[in-house]
Amino acid sequence: MFRTRQLVCSSKDLRSSNLRPSLPAPQQEEAQSQNAPPKATAPPAPSAAPTVAVGPTSQSPPDPESEKTAAERYQALMAEVQQVFDAATKGGKPDPDKLMRTVKRAYDSLKTDDSMLTETVRQRASDYTWALRAANTAILAIRLGLEINYDERRSLALGLCALLHDIGMLTIPEEVLNSRSLTPQQMKLIRNHPLESKKIVENWGEKFAWIGNVVVQVHEKYDGSGYPNSLKEDQIHEFARIIGLTDTYEAMTHPRGDRDAHVTYNVLSQIVDLRNKEHDPRLIKALIHIVSIFPLGSLVKLNNGSIGRVIQTNKLQSARPLIEILIDTQGNRMSTSQFTNLAEEPMLYIEDPGIDESVLKQRT
Repeated sequence: MFRTRQLVCSSKDLRSSNLRPSLPAPQQEEAQSQNAPPKATAPPAPSAAPTVAVGPTSQSPPDPESEKTAAERYQALMAEVQQVFDAATKGGKPDPDKLMRTVKRAYDSLKTDDSMLTETVRQRASDYTWALRAANTAILAIRLGLEINYDERRSLALGLCALLHDIGMLTIPEEVLNSRSLTPQQMKLIRNHPLESKKIVENWGEKFAWIGNVVVQVHEKYDGSGYPNSLKEDQIHEFARIIGLTDTYEAMTHPRGDRDAHVTYNVLSQIVDLRNKEHDPRLIKALIHIVSIFPLGSLVKLNNGSIGRVIQTNKLQSARPLIEILIDTQGNRMSTSQFTNLAEEPMLYIEDPGIDESVLKQRT
C-alpha cells in the first residue's frame, strides 16, 4: 500500500532542510581522487550556485514556446547520445566538446523550468533504446543535482556521467537483455557491465578517463548489496548515488525482458520502501520533491471518472497537480488536449493514482 502520509512528510522535511551536496571536503579530495572527477576536465564553476524555482500555487498549461524549445533540446540530446552509442559499438569515441555543449543546453533548460523533464514523459510511446534511457536518466539526474544546490560545473559533470553510465550494456547480447529468465551465467554477464562501461570511457582518452570512476559505481547500493564491488554509503561517489537512483526510477517505469513496466505511482512507493537500504535517503527526499507524491508522468483517475496524465507537479499543493485529460468522463479518448488544474478545481481530486498504461491501449 502506498503511504501518502510518509511521502508528504518526506517532502516537508526536504523543504525545511538545507540540502547540500556531500562531495569530498578540500582536505579529503586527494584521498578520494580515485572517485572524484578532476577539476581540469569538468566545466568551470559559476560565481554562485543556481537558484531552483519553487512551483507556483496556481498553474497553467506549459507555455508552447517553452515546450518547443525543450522538445528540440531533448531531441538534440537524444541524437547526440545515439551517435555516441553507435560509435562505441564500432570502437569509436565521441567529441567531448560537442557532447558537453549538448549537456549544457539540457542544463540551461532545466535551470529555467521543468519542460524538458516533462518531455521525458512524452517519450514513453517511443522505442525504449539505451540512448533514450541514458537521455532520460541524465535529465532527471541534472534536475536532482539542481535540487540539492549543485552549481553549473558539478551539474554538467553529473549529466555527462549519467549519459554514459550504462554504455557497457552495449557489450551484452540482445538475447540476454530480452531474456525473461536469466541464467547465473547471464546474470554474471550483466553484473559485469559497469566494469565494461569504465573500460570503454577510459579508452576514450584523458578527457573521459575520470568518468570511469563514477560509472563503475552506479549499480552499487547504499546498504552494500550492489555490484561490482559491494560499496556502501559514502564509499559510493555522490554522482553515482544520484545516477543510480534516477536510473532505478527511470528503468522501473519502462518494460524489460523479464517484466512489464511498473505503474509510476507505485515506483515511487517502492523506492521509498527501500530508503536507507538501496538508496541514499537524502536523495530520495530530493526526488520526491521533484516528482511529487503523484509523480510526473503518472496516469491518474479523477473522481469524475476521467483519466489523465500528471504533466506538471505542484510543490506547494502536492495533491493538486496539473493534469492532461486523456480519457473523458464517458470513457472516450480525447481527440484534443484538455488540461485540468486541480489547484483551481476544488470539487475535483485524484481518486485512483495507480492507473496502468494499458488503459490507453484499450481506449484507442
